[in-house]
Amino acid sequence: MEITNHTASGVYTNDYKNKSMPKQDYENTMKMKMPETGKKENKILGMGFLHDKNSPVSYGMVAMYAEDYSEENPVIKVNVTKPNGKEEYRININEVNPRNASEIEMFALCNYADAKGSGTGGTFGSWQTLNYYKDNAAHNGYFGLSDTMEQFKSLRQDWGAMVSAMINDYMNGGLFKQAMDGKMLLGLFQHFMQD
Repeated sequence: MEITNHTASGVYTNDYKNKSMPKQDYENTMKMKMPETGKKENKILGMGFLHDKNSPVSYGMVAMYAEDYSEENPVIKVNVTKPNGKEEYRININEVNPRNASEIEMFALCNYADAKGSGTGGTFGSWQTLNYYKDNAAHNGYFGLSDTMEQFKSLRQDWGAMVSAMINDYMNGGLFKQAMDGKMLLGLFQHFMQD
C-alpha cells in the first residue's frame, strides 16, 4: 500500500505545512476575501480544485449558500471557474447520498457539514480530508477518479465504501491518525446516507 497526494489540493496542503507559518485559520489564509454584505448566500463555505485531464489548468471551485437556502431547503451553490468563464451548480444537500454521489455533490456536502459544525474538524476541512482519501483509494485501485468536468458532475460512487476500505489500509499501515480521520468522515456521512 502506498499513500500519495499529488493533487492540486495536496500541493497546497504541502505548501502550507512547509512554510512554518504561525498557526492560522485555513480560511483566513486560503479563501478569497469578499465584501461583507450580511447576506448568508454570499458566505464562502469552502474552496477546492478540480484537475481536468483534458486541460493543463486546475479549475477553482467555491461552495456557498444559494440565494434560496433555508434550513429546510439546504441548497449549496458551487461555482467552478474555468478559463472561458464560470459555471454554477446547485446542490440540494437533502438529495445527496454518500453511497451514490458525484464528486461535486460531495464537495458541496463536505463544505455544508463544516459550516454546520458537523464536519471532520480538520484544519483544512472535510473536503480536503475526503480528497486525500479519494486520491489514495484511486491509487490503490478502490476508486475511480473524476478527471474530467463531466465525470466530476456525473460519476456516482460509494464514498462510504471507499473510506472504509482506506481505513483498513491505514490501520494495517500503522497510520492511525489517517484512520481516525476516516472515522470522522464516516460519522459525517452517517447523517446523509440513504438505503
